[in-house]
Amino acid sequence: MRPANSDVITASGIGLDIGGTKLAGVLIDPSGSVVARDRRPTPRGDGEAVVKACIHSAEYLLTMARAGGLEPGPIAIAMPGTIDRQTGTVVDSPVLSMSRVPIVEIAQHSIGHPVTVLHDVKSAAFGELVAGAGIGQADAAYLNVGTGVSIAFVFGWKVHQGSSGTAGEIGHVVVDPDGELCNCGRRGCLETVASGPAIARAAGQADGRLETVAASAVNGDARAIAALRRAAETLGSVLADFAMVMDVGLLMVGGGVSAVGPLLLGPLQESLDRHLDDVVESVKVVPAAMGADSGVIGAAHWSRLVHNGGTSHSW
Repeated sequence: MRPANSDVITASGIGLDIGGTKLAGVLIDPSGSVVARDRRPTPRGDGEAVVKACIHSAEYLLTMARAGGLEPGPIAIAMPGTIDRQTGTVVDSPVLSMSRVPIVEIAQHSIGHPVTVLHDVKSAAFGELVAGAGIGQADAAYLNVGTGVSIAFVFGWKVHQGSSGTAGEIGHVVVDPDGELCNCGRRGCLETVASGPAIARAAGQADGRLETVAASAVNGDARAIAALRRAAETLGSVLADFAMVMDVGLLMVGGGVSAVGPLLLGPLQESLDRHLDDVVESVKVVPAAMGADSGVIGAAHWSRLVHNGGTSHSW
């Protein structure tokens, strides 16, 4: 609803990005500049508390928007897991301890403002597409390496959803049938080798943090270097097949791997070059320009564009 005040500036946006450890929120103005932020820890093991935290963050950012004469579009909440955007439901998100949660209905009722829910990796891809490393790229891909492994494809400047909204869940592509047992019940999934926790385990880092692996690798720790190279090689072999089929020329890489940088991205580029040699032109690997902000910025821009007459087809 548009306020009566004729001085109201339209087409601002509010985005939230809910991760396993932190909840980030931003308010952007019509130019896309961030004018307010909110950051709070994600409640652990309590899906209901996560929803409440989302509501509190959204209410704070709405207050900031109104105080600044901004009228935001629907609050866009980016979340990990299986998301049904048609019904506004988090079907399953183990990281957030949520299953069959109608988050849009709950949040809209509490806030009194339109709400929508997005997949976090697709939101990050959109953020990089409109404001980061993907600017000007009609066809590209965004790879998230963190607690899990997932990818989002951009075709014709639109983030590909798939028929059920789960396109890009490559973390459970089997790379070694006799490999480690995955939490999905199968053996040897890509996530058992190339996710953040898997890399940390292989590097012998008890805290499970990629930052620790990176620090050890910089100091010449052979086990850490080997873990990163194994992950990069496995990712390269899997992504090379997708690159040949999908014909994308740019791979933006973000997520927890942002803390590792060239230590993983360099070997990943080498792996892709080798696997694609004499088949197709290789894919250029670049870090996500906005780092940990990709998802929340993407959600905020979606909110802004919808408010300004855009459509959800960009997803």
